[in-house]
Amino acid sequence: MRGSAGVLLVLAAAAAVLVGAIVGQQALRPAESEPLLASTAEPAAELSSAMDLPEGALRGSDGSGMQAPLPALTAMPAPAGGATAAPVFMAAATARPTATPLLTRVPKPTLSGPRRVGIQAGHWLTQNAPPELRRLLTQTGTSWNGINEVTINLDIAERLKEILEPQGIVVDVLPTVIPPGYLADAFVALHGDGDGTGANSGYKMAFSARRTPHEAALMDAIKAHYGAATGLPYDQFRISNQMRGYYAMAWTSNKWSTAPHTPSVILEMGYVSHDRDRDLMLNRPEVVAGGIAEGIIRFLETHPREKLFGQDLIVQLPAPRTPTPRN
Repeated sequence: MRGSAGVLLVLAAAAAVLVGAIVGQQALRPAESEPLLASTAEPAAELSSAMDLPEGALRGSDGSGMQAPLPALTAMPAPAGGATAAPVFMAAATARPTATPLLTRVPKPTLSGPRRVGIQAGHWLTQNAPPELRRLLTQTGTSWNGINEVTINLDIAERLKEILEPQGIVVDVLPTVIPPGYLADAFVALHGDGDGTGANSGYKMAFSARRTPHEAALMDAIKAHYGAATGLPYDQFRISNQMRGYYAMAWTSNKWSTAPHTPSVILEMGYVSHDRDRDLMLNRPEVVAGGIAEGIIRFLETHPREKLFGQDLIVQLPAPRTPTPRN
C-alpha cells in the first residue's frame, strides 16, 4: 500500500504541473481565446471633430453635418499553428482618419429677360482694382513693339457686342474687376499671350473647377468655331495653372468673380509676340470676333436657361487644412 500511495502522489504532482503549464500558456495568448476588434469609436470621433461645417455646407437629412464613413475593416491572417480562434480585426492602413472634402449646395438662381453674355476685356481698367485684388495692379498685359494686349482685347470685345446684340443677346463688356457674383448665360474672358521671342503661336482655353457642368461645352463650342475661323493651332501644351485658376472664375476665394452658375471660360486668342497671330488680331479682328461669337451662339442654342439654371449645384470644396504644430 505504501508503494501504491507513493506512485499516486507522484502522478498527482505531475498532473498539477501539466495543468499549470497549459493554463499559463493560455494566459499568454489571449488572441486565441477571445475575439479582438479594433475600436472604430475613436477614429469616428476624430472625423466628426475635424469636419466642422461652414455656414451653407450641405447637411444630412437629420440636420447633422455629413460625416465620412467609418474606416474599413480588414481581416488579419490566422495565427500560426492552425489555431481556430476568432479572427483579429484592425483598421485598414489606408483608412486613417483624415479631414474629408466638404460639399456645399448653391441654390439655383433666377435670371429673367433676354439671354445675357459677359465679355471681359483682359487688363482693361486694371488700375481700378480694389485692395483685395492689388496683385493685379502689376499685371497690365503683354506687349510687342509698342502694341499692347489690352488694346486688342477691348477691340475684340466691342466687336463681339456688335455681332451678338442684333441676335437679341445682351452683352456686357467688362473690365478687370467684374461685378461680384456676375450672373449670365455665358462669360468669356479675352486675353492675348506673349513669349518674349516671337516663336510660339496659337490659342488656348481653360475653365476652373468647382463650377457648373457646362463649362466644357462652352469651351468646346468656341474652340470648334474659333479654330475653324482663324486657322490658328490649339496650343494645348502651354495652358497654365493660372488660366485654370483664373481669378474672375474663383468664386470660392474672390467675390469679384462670376457666379458659380455662370458658365465661364478664358480664351487666349493668340500670341501678340507672333507675327501671324498679331496680324490676325490687329488687321482681321472681324474674323477673330466672328469665330468667338459663333461659338457663343451655338452654345446658347443648345443650353437653354432651364438647363443652365434649373437646379442647385452641389460643389465639392477643398478639405479644411489642419494647422501644422509648431515646435
